[in-house]
Amino acid sequence: MSNKSNWPPALKQFVNETFAKCTDANRQAVETELKQAIYHAFQAGDLWSTDWAKYKLDSLNPAKKRKGFVPTTPAANEVTPGLSEEQDRRAKRARRFDQPQGSTGSGANPNAAAQTMGRLVQGGVHSYGDFSGGSTPDLDATYDPNVIDWDQYTIVGRSTKLEKPYLRLTSLPDPNTIRPLEVLKQTLELLKRKWREESNYNWVCDQFKSMRQDLIVQRIQNDFTVQVYEIHARIALEKGDLGEFNQCQSRLRHLYRLGLNELNNTLAELTPDQYRDRSVSHALAVRLAVSQGNYTKLFRLFNAAPKMGAYVMDHFVPRERVSALVTMCKAYLQIPISLITSQLAFESDEQTHEFLVANDAALYKASPSDPKGAPAPPLGQRQLDCKAAFTPLNEVMGKMSKADLKGQI
Repeated sequence: MSNKSNWPPALKQFVNETFAKCTDANRQAVETELKQAIYHAFQAGDLWSTDWAKYKLDSLNPAKKRKGFVPTTPAANEVTPGLSEEQDRRAKRARRFDQPQGSTGSGANPNAAAQTMGRLVQGGVHSYGDFSGGSTPDLDATYDPNVIDWDQYTIVGRSTKLEKPYLRLTSLPDPNTIRPLEVLKQTLELLKRKWREESNYNWVCDQFKSMRQDLIVQRIQNDFTVQVYEIHARIALEKGDLGEFNQCQSRLRHLYRLGLNELNNTLAELTPDQYRDRSVSHALAVRLAVSQGNYTKLFRLFNAAPKMGAYVMDHFVPRERVSALVTMCKAYLQIPISLITSQLAFESDEQTHEFLVANDAALYKASPSDPKGAPAPPLGQRQLDCKAAFTPLNEVMGKMSKADLKGQI
């Protein structure tokens, strides 16, 4: 791999453009992060498949500065002696980190970018050792005590066991108990087959968590990692494990290189093609219906959910049903059970009745014409007593507004 012709042209272009954007302040951090990115791509076999034109380095992102009030009076130019000395000390400390190791002057080296690129791209042996020899690459020959060497904690597993229970790490991971990438690929095929044949969720979930742990401690982030989290997320969603589903989604956001935590920011990143996708457009319509409290539209969308959308909606539909019933009870004195069934997308009047019983709201209006002690009419003919049912439904609504640490209602 030391032959420079073996490096992708896109990677060479990426290195050139990266160092063109560097400043004296961030050059060392950029070089360190760039080395790690190339090393991990090589280890994962993604040097040629990675879209280097879209790859972003965190060290090139400008630091956010808090906006402060700037005085416009002459007092703004006054210097406090004690403050000036403190600022000088801080400036000296900052300059220590700005200077690259081994530099003797404060000026930038005009050949630094070219030299570093030569080490990274053209002379792979100098930066990484002999890749084909299997030796551990040396990412940074110059030791800097001010920079944490995260790669000293990166390991390559040696275990060949396909099945392994999940245990929380209480010490540094042992390579003898960690499965390498090739073994993990075999494990995934085993888990998919076991899930189809046995559907033992507790065991499968435990095995997936163990796989995810092995991927993390080896810092494997590639298409296979995405596949593991996507499959685990789908299985967790199917079994109603919202906590595990949320954990997978959180990791997938990072793997998709979105890095966005707010829904509005995520929506702003959607492309026109993504907006036209049936699943995305349905999800956006659901979000709008929930935000507007339009339960009629929401439950129509629930009945027409594409793909696995209904599984996702199952987690908040009970809450929206209670919310809709609270709204109905404010507007009406009594409501036919058959109307509730159709409006809130229940499968039958019996299911509607069971839902009301579970929420202590199965309180029906007695017909004035029925004598005392007469048997209850069929469910389809009963009417919910809105005044009596409002209080228990409102209490349930208050409880449902709380979520646990995993985001589960």
